[in-house]
Amino acid sequence: MLVFDVDLLHGTYRADPDGSAPTGRQAHGEWPPSPARLLAALIAADGTRDRCRRTTGDELSLLAAADPPVIHADPAPYHQPLLERYVAGQDRKTGQQQEYPARKGVLIRPGVRVAPRNPSVRFVYDIEVSVDDMAAIAYRAARVGYLGCADSPVKITVARNSDFEASHSTAWTPDDEGTEVVNVHSRGDVERWQAAFDAWSEHGVTRGQAWRHQQRAMYRHPDTPIPHPERGRVRIWLPFKAPVAGRQAAVVAHALKQAALSLYRGDPPAWLHGHINSSDEYQLARFLVLPNAGHRYSDGQLHGAAVWVPGGIDEGEARNLVAALSPMSSLLLTGGRRIEIDRSRRVWTTKPRRWTRSARRWVTVLPAVSDRHGRIDSGAVVRWCEQAGLPKPVKYWISRKPLLPGGVDLHPSETRRPGHSQNRPYAHVGLIFDEEIEGPVVIGAARSYGLGLCAPYDPEERELP
Repeated sequence: MLVFDVDLLHGTYRADPDGSAPTGRQAHGEWPPSPARLLAALIAADGTRDRCRRTTGDELSLLAAADPPVIHADPAPYHQPLLERYVAGQDRKTGQQQEYPARKGVLIRPGVRVAPRNPSVRFVYDIEVSVDDMAAIAYRAARVGYLGCADSPVKITVARNSDFEASHSTAWTPDDEGTEVVNVHSRGDVERWQAAFDAWSEHGVTRGQAWRHQQRAMYRHPDTPIPHPERGRVRIWLPFKAPVAGRQAAVVAHALKQAALSLYRGDPPAWLHGHINSSDEYQLARFLVLPNAGHRYSDGQLHGAAVWVPGGIDEGEARNLVAALSPMSSLLLTGGRRIEIDRSRRVWTTKPRRWTRSARRWVTVLPAVSDRHGRIDSGAVVRWCEQAGLPKPVKYWISRKPLLPGGVDLHPSETRRPGHSQNRPYAHVGLIFDEEIEGPVVIGAARSYGLGLCAPYDPEERELP
């Protein structure tokens, strides 16, 4: 392994993740520091071509062609948007700067400063390097002064360590089904930077005209549980650009399923379309909508959606579904309304760890719909859990009204998806299990459309009524 240890000397980090810092509207800075930025810093530290120190070739190209590394960094640093300010520019103009007469004032939008609790970041590459490669890369690393903006000074050291071990609690791991977008390097990056430098040297090209190559990879957040291989898991998360009324839950879930069926390449499998002939295939894909619920100020609005895929299915079919939905930029509802999808939007409601962590106590944030007509009793709740692949609860509550702040209170007509007219009994439910259950937990007959979605709750913070 090739391990880079980065110490943030000021304890903070400031970098622009996607080129939007000049707009002054960023709420989050780049975190974790991207591998693409690490490569750029190593290039800037000592140049390219004849400046490279490997006797057999270019040590930078070796790193650029490597797979994205595992990044060990604080899972939840503090992001502080910085205030705009005017500074003295190079142009001359009177009456603008009191401290610098005859100088023009220039508006600066500095972006976001990130303050991690642990000011250390580690990049772990699964590649083999020779002694010469190691010496050349270490020499460059020693010359790197800062990472990101100039007010983020760093010290970088490099080591070869085949026995490296670290806690999963800090590991940002490359994962095609992850939820965090990270800028990474790719084969040919060194040549592209060289071409941009040549153009700037010859023509004085501005930054806006220069080549801008942005290879991106999906990473799994450290707080996202490692999925059990035999259990189902959420394969894709879709944050909405703007929240949607919670009463639209069934409509949004139906639209998401229709989009999945229309975009899927080939014939959709039974677990996706839901038309099954055998009772053994009872676990179907679940199209979940994610309401803001559980906090004292929660309003029940939907901030995103997700697709849960059952375990034990063909992995190629699951990846086909992910490939079909990943490029989707909007969701078309019945009636013609569109919901824009914004994968850069980060709110607690759409973070995987909000719904997937393990807990013994779960409460519905969307009501669970009964699989039978008649009164909802203990037998119904136990049956719902069994149908969802869950153990029997040791304690439960049944309520016509939501049990958590922000829980969505639906009208009977809002518990059925478009095109269906039959209403069934429904209720909000609180569950306590004898063991911790890994989420997401969804119960009831309409769980394929997200109704019956549960959130974990802490009884020390709030008891159920």
